[in-house]
Amino acid sequence: MSTHPPHWLLKRLRSVWRRWSLWGLLVALVAAMLVTLVWLAGRYEASVVQGKLERDAADAVADIRMALARNLLNLQALQSLQMGPPDAQRWESQAVALLREHRELVRLEWRTPALRLQAHANSPVQAIAWADGARVEPHSETALACTNARRLSGPAYSSSYFQPHGDGMGSELIELCLPPSTADKNAGYLVATYSLQGMLSQMIDQRLTRRQEVSFTEADGTRLALVGTARRSAQMFSARELIDLPGHTMVLRLDHWHTAPSLFPNVLTAL
Repeated sequence: MSTHPPHWLLKRLRSVWRRWSLWGLLVALVAAMLVTLVWLAGRYEASVVQGKLERDAADAVADIRMALARNLLNLQALQSLQMGPPDAQRWESQAVALLREHRELVRLEWRTPALRLQAHANSPVQAIAWADGARVEPHSETALACTNARRLSGPAYSSSYFQPHGDGMGSELIELCLPPSTADKNAGYLVATYSLQGMLSQMIDQRLTRRQEVSFTEADGTRLALVGTARRSAQMFSARELIDLPGHTMVLRLDHWHTAPSLFPNVLTAL
C-alpha cells in the first residue's frame, strides 16, 4: 500500500499555498508601501520645518543689513560734526544721544587722522571696562579696521573680540571705522563699537527669537553671542547664513528644536 498522499491532495495543497502566498505577497507589498508613505510624510514634515528655518535666517540677515545701513547714515551725520573747528563737547552730547537710541552701539570715538583719541562717548546702559591704551596699539582691532577703511575709502569692520564688563562678565564686540571725509581730510576717523549680543537683540524681529535660538558663530561653530529660547525636543534643525561686511564676514545661525514626526497623523495620511 502506497504511503504517498493522493495526487488530488498534492494538487489541492499546491493551489492553497499558491493562493495564500499571493495574498501574503500582496499584504507585504501594501505594508511596504504604507511604511514608505509614512517615512515620506515624515521627511516632508522635516523639509517644511527646515525650509521655514532657512527663510527665517534669510529674514534675520536682511534685518541686520538694513539696521546697519540705517546706523551708518546716523554715524555719517555724527562724523559731519568733526569737520571745521573742533567742538568735542557738542560731539560728545550728540554721541551720547545716539548711543542711548541705539543700544547695539556701546562706544563711539572721534580719532584724529593719526588715530589719536580726540573725544569719545560710552553707552549709558552698559558698563564696560575699556582699556584705552590697548585700543591705540598698531595691531588692535580698532587700528586694523581703520587701516582697512583707509584702503577701501569707505566704512570697514573689524573681527570680533572679547571685552570684559565692569561686573565681571564680558561680551563679544566688533568695530566699525569710518575714514575721513573727502571734503575734510583733517576731520579724522569715526569709530563705532557694536555689541554682537546687542545686534541680535536689537536688530532682529523678536518673533524669530521667541521660536528659536539665534546666534553669531565662528566658522567652526563656536558661539560668540546668543539670544532667544527654544524648547529642547527630539530633533534639532539648523540654518546658517553669511553676512559679508567690508573687512569682515560673520556667520548667523538659527537653531530650532522640533518634535519627532507624529506617527498617527502620518499613518492616516498614508492610508
